[in-house]
Amino acid sequence: MASLFPSKGDPRRPPEWYGRALFYAVIAVYLGWFVFTSYGKITYIVFDIVIALFLALAVEPLVIRLIRHGWKRGVASVTCLAGLLVIVIVLMALFGNMFVQQMISMVKGLPDLYNQFAAFVDAKTHFKLPEMNDLGGEIMKNIKGSWVTDFAGQAVSTTMGVLGQILNLTTALMVAFYISIAGPKLRRSVCQWIAPRSQRRFLMVWTVVQDQISGFLFSRSILAAINAACMSVFLMIIKVPYWLPLALFCGIVSQFVPTLGTYIGGALPVLFAWGERGIGYAIGVVVFITVYQQIENLVLSPKISERTMDLNPCIAFLTVLFFGSIFGAAGAFLALPITASIQVLLKVAMKRYPLVDMPLMSDPEPNKKSKMVEAADAINEHVIKPVSDHMPRQAKGSSAHVSFDDDHIQYLREQMYGSDREDDAASGHAHSESEESPTMAIPKHLLERHAGEGLQHKPRRGVPGKGESQNEVDIVRKTDTAESSTPVESERTDSDGAKPSAAATTTGTKPKNPRSQWS
Repeated sequence: MASLFPSKGDPRRPPEWYGRALFYAVIAVYLGWFVFTSYGKITYIVFDIVIALFLALAVEPLVIRLIRHGWKRGVASVTCLAGLLVIVIVLMALFGNMFVQQMISMVKGLPDLYNQFAAFVDAKTHFKLPEMNDLGGEIMKNIKGSWVTDFAGQAVSTTMGVLGQILNLTTALMVAFYISIAGPKLRRSVCQWIAPRSQRRFLMVWTVVQDQISGFLFSRSILAAINAACMSVFLMIIKVPYWLPLALFCGIVSQFVPTLGTYIGGALPVLFAWGERGIGYAIGVVVFITVYQQIENLVLSPKISERTMDLNPCIAFLTVLFFGSIFGAAGAFLALPITASIQVLLKVAMKRYPLVDMPLMSDPEPNKKSKMVEAADAINEHVIKPVSDHMPRQAKGSSAHVSFDDDHIQYLREQMYGSDREDDAASGHAHSESEESPTMAIPKHLLERHAGEGLQHKPRRGVPGKGESQNEVDIVRKTDTAESSTPVESERTDSDGAKPSAAATTTGTKPKNPRSQWS
């Protein structure tokens, strides 16, 4: 039993922290297993919380503006969220029925559009595309067939799905309201469990994510609405059918999909204009998209998105695909602000080092340039480069439409590390002052007289120390009282430069320490 349960002091006994560490490890393993097995059941709750958090962060700047005008935080939060909900309901009431009807008509008209496109390709290239037999009719037939075969189950499933979506929307709105109304209280509740230095970093991360999400969603939503409105008006003018779903698709995709969003969003209106009205109208749609894109990049986007930070187009596109495959449409919309937040945090927290001089760091210098290359370099140097230098960074593509510039990153770095440097500088200044402070000579007889007292703990007057009795303490106190007047006088004479007394010079003995006889 002694080997299984060694007593305290036994070398076979494990350290004191071993039991607690083992207990915490068991709890961590159990929680991990519980989350792994139960995550599928709570996925919708986690998704609702994430959407609510992003929604609360998105409306936070507007809430702050209302608070600065004298509003209470609760009233401001309710007003912002209720206003957003009212806008969505009004848009659905105005254009919802029209959107559904045009979508159904567009699906039914896909076979005719495909046949027209196949005939055009066959006439121009003599290449025959495979035939598509009544695609829209087959889709509607399958839908109706599933309704007829299992009408009751389909009705129950559809009803439960609608109720589930309404419940998820209500949950997200309620959680977003609670997060928004908590505001600083929520941040204080989290920060009170964190060290002051970590509190600054946590608040810096919160600021970066909030600014990224709010700025991105507001600017992208406004630009998407303007794009969709202009596209819908143009399609109505040239009498292209299905203008509402085509305009919404063009506006949303062009703003929320980086790099290729403009081309993907504009391809569908061009294709339908070509199939329904002819190639001339398709060319007109291409010209309109090109002109509008330049106006948006040079005029609208710099006004709406004031501060920008460039993202690599390939990374931006891959992050949209990555988050979209995991979290769906919401993940695709939030991919760019999340990626930009991570990039800002890495720029603030990580240190950059100088590069080594190696051949792989740059392309080799050309030995000889051809006339075509020299002409292209001249055009780039005198035409393209001056235009791009004077072009605002917001106009360089959708991957550059995320906020934060280098000055703001430097400000965040100073906020994050400035206080630590000030503390280090203050401690270093105090240390340097202590090193440079002048020293004062101490008389030798004072050091010899108090040599025995400096290494011992001096008890309070009248209180016996360790190994002393009350009588011994009384004797020491009487001795200290008797000699208390002479050292002061001797110190004065020594400090004034006068000679010591005759008794002290004739004896030549060291002053006795009263406590030495009891040590």
